[in-house]
Amino acid sequence: MIQLDLGTPGGITFALIPELLLTGWCLLVLLVVSWRHETAEDSRLAGWLSFAGVVVSLAGMLALWFNHTSAEGLAQMIALDGYRYAASTIALLSAAGTILLSLGYLERERLLAPEYYPLVLLATIGMMFLAGAEDLIVLFLGLEVMSVAVYVLAGYNRVNPFSSEAALKYFLIGAFASGFLLYGIALVYGATGTTSLSLAGAQLAGKPLALMPALGLGLLLIGLGFKISAVPFHMWAPDVYDGSPTPVSGFMATGVKVAAFAALTRVLMETFPTATNIWQPIVAGLAIASMLVGNLVALAQRSLKRMLAYSSIAHAGYLLVAVWAGTPTGAGAVLLYLLAYGLTTLASFGFLAVLGRGGERDVTYDDIAGLAASRPGVALGLSICMLSLLGFPGTVGFIGKWYILNAVIAQNQAFLAVILVLTSVVSAGYYLPVIMAMYMKPAPARALQPGTRLWPAAAGVVAVAVVAVIVLGFWPQPVLDLAGETGRTLTQTAMPLAGQ
Repeated sequence: MIQLDLGTPGGITFALIPELLLTGWCLLVLLVVSWRHETAEDSRLAGWLSFAGVVVSLAGMLALWFNHTSAEGLAQMIALDGYRYAASTIALLSAAGTILLSLGYLERERLLAPEYYPLVLLATIGMMFLAGAEDLIVLFLGLEVMSVAVYVLAGYNRVNPFSSEAALKYFLIGAFASGFLLYGIALVYGATGTTSLSLAGAQLAGKPLALMPALGLGLLLIGLGFKISAVPFHMWAPDVYDGSPTPVSGFMATGVKVAAFAALTRVLMETFPTATNIWQPIVAGLAIASMLVGNLVALAQRSLKRMLAYSSIAHAGYLLVAVWAGTPTGAGAVLLYLLAYGLTTLASFGFLAVLGRGGERDVTYDDIAGLAASRPGVALGLSICMLSLLGFPGTVGFIGKWYILNAVIAQNQAFLAVILVLTSVVSAGYYLPVIMAMYMKPAPARALQPGTRLWPAAAGVVAVAVVAVIVLGFWPQPVLDLAGETGRTLTQTAMPLAGQ
């Protein structure tokens, strides 16, 4: 195992190799697009360069992970544990998939402004810092780098008023949420004298939580609650997902959720491991509200894109159930479910992008009637995605939900488990009609938009994702073992502190 001293320039540089590689590559892409940015070929060149940068950064992340790199001492600003590596890997995979889905989509929609791919890379850099933050300042910086880039991506389609509306709503509410988060950081710092997650946890351990850090905890939960789109902080999500370009919606539903949940889990389990009597009831309330509201409102949607938006709120509730557990198993369940949800959702938005034009916000259940006859491959892949989101056995979505249930039942919390199961049953009311429409209804007189097709790069992304959904559903042991291992690496610092 390689030991790094994060107090030295060499140590921190080595620890940040993935982020530094991606940052340097982002600057390279910026230079290229400033030189070539007029034609569709120029856009594709920027896309493939960006994809290569994500692959290089992913190689750096895996090198750190497999070399078992660790840090000396508690006072560190960036994590060197399996939890950071796993969460960042999922974020990078989400970015890679988004780039490949965007290659043909941007050309078809005539969205060829040069800043798209650099913004995706900048957002991914922020996600990686957010997932690996061992300090509240790094957490805030990562959150802002990610958020500002995604604000612009949401409004990327300048000729679409719904895209502009999405960007404005996301910016205003995101800035409001950042204020809560920053005030919470200030209160935690005022109570502990440090912004280090581990050192703050050591300061707060062994005694009842005082008013100031308790208020700081509450504000941190509010700020991160907006980012994960948990009820009642969800009001931005449906409109933003609906108005954004479809690959961007998929990026927000996967990468942003991965980073925000990784940060939330780390803050709760490292800084407040002995304050579970305060944050567990709050997290449970957020989880129940998100599961109920997300699933019940999704039932009333006719637009597939808006249905997926409310579905993402429900899945945030499922993830909060895993966060509630506050154990290594719960932490591992968060990562496993993020992987399962990310694979399925990215593929779902990829299929949605081929079913319409102009943002796909008008594609309804009626529009996909009879799709199995005209496009059997798309229908089969989308059906598998819906079954995985539902949690049907034989898919990775079922494995993710089973692992969450295992984590909460081990903590003798049957109520949350029952709510999760019942709301999952409710979700069948909007996932299964998608399959029924494609296979059991005649095609409408008005066909889907002409000229839409699954581009080769996008076809590769959705094919790999759908195959992974099935393979991991039938052979989940490798990811189960990895999830358990990474969950233990997150809590190996927090658990001893709890006993002080």
